[in-house]
Amino acid sequence: MGGWKTNRPRQLKKIAYALTKPALMNLIQSHEERGWVQASEVKEHGYGFGILMTFGDKGEINDASNSKSAF
Repeated sequence: MGGWKTNRPRQLKKIAYALTKPALMNLIQSHEERGWVQASEVKEHGYGFGILMTFGDKGEINDASNSKSAF
């Protein structure tokens, strides 16, 4: 019998943030080029703006180079 994490895919999450919306849009674009996906809407974060991003199509780790099992 497995634990609670047995059938759940691992998911990388991060908050990308910047002081201005144009700077955040540039940051989002550069992250999307590397495989990150927007997971929320742009919101105020600290003194600027932020957005939640996940890695991969569904936020799942499916590349062996990003997995602990590769080591």
